[in-house]
Amino acid sequence: MKKMLGLGMVVLCLLGAQWSLAQQKTVKDGVFTQAQVDAGKPVYDSVCRTCHDQRFYRDTLRSWNNQPLLWLWESVMGTMPADNPGSLMFQEYTDVIAYILAEQGFPAGEEALDPDNGMDEIHIVQP
Repeated sequence: MKKMLGLGMVVLCLLGAQWSLAQQKTVKDGVFTQAQVDAGKPVYDSVCRTCHDQRFYRDTLRSWNNQPLLWLWESVMGTMPADNPGSLMFQEYTDVIAYILAEQGFPAGEEALDPDNGMDEIHIVQP
């Protein structure tokens, strides 16, 4: 009886973990606005495009698969542009991330991407 109860608890825990993963918010869920994409394009074109084409980001997103989007944002903010890391405004970094995601085929939505509000709960998935 105890073995059956223990086995039942394990199954319930596994099902709960699977349900939790299935409910995880990802970049496929419209986590940025079209306005952010539009604002990010000129920044990308003037600051990022020289060194990074969109193919670079497709490969980059694959390497960040299932990681929080905030971690990518922090990495980009701390290392880019290479000749002057951290030199953009926070909103510019956010808008560039939105533009990159849109260019990789992820949909815009109604809520703005915000590193101070839930971006740590949005996970990256492969394009």
